[in-house]
Amino acid sequence: MVKKIALTLMSVFLILQTYKLMAKIDEFEIESLALTIFIAWIINMFVTGIFGFAGFAWPTERLMPNAYYRIRAPRKLKKLCKLVGVESFRKMLLATLWRSKELRAKHFDGTASGITNFDVQSKKSEFGHVIPLILLTFIAVYLIVIGKVVLGIITLGFNLLGNLYPVLLQRHHRMRLDVLKRRYASKGL
Repeated sequence: MVKKIALTLMSVFLILQTYKLMAKIDEFEIESLALTIFIAWIINMFVTGIFGFAGFAWPTERLMPNAYYRIRAPRKLKKLCKLVGVESFRKMLLATLWRSKELRAKHFDGTASGITNFDVQSKKSEFGHVIPLILLTFIAVYLIVIGKVVLGIITLGFNLLGNLYPVLLQRHHRMRLDVLKRRYASKGL
């Protein structure tokens, strides 16, 4: 329970920080490209972190209807993922952030029951990226509208890399999980 409270408070802290930053952003005179990149990154980290911390504490994946998580056009998804290089993104994650076998085993341990856990974890992860994807897209447009064009474009770029790619990757995982589930169901497992 202490962990849930701490993670929830971290989400609340990031909500407040995001609000403070966005309330003053039109007053900023950003003259350095490096500072612009840093602020765009901070905006992305704040907004994505809100949902990341909440997702570590609570079953946030349940906030979306099951119909949202259903993969309706697997062939189109597969083509899109191939077109935008989701497999390269996955390999980069496995070489860096997801390098630890212990960390990967928490999501999928190779067992039949691990499939259910991986399904839940993929939904949780997707929820933690899809809402920030939407919010940060609106923030990027807002930044462009108020004349912070470079900041808006860089914010959108970080958003696409940090949120769109993970959403596509999770949907791709679930598409593959659906095949495994059908295989296990046909064998009566």
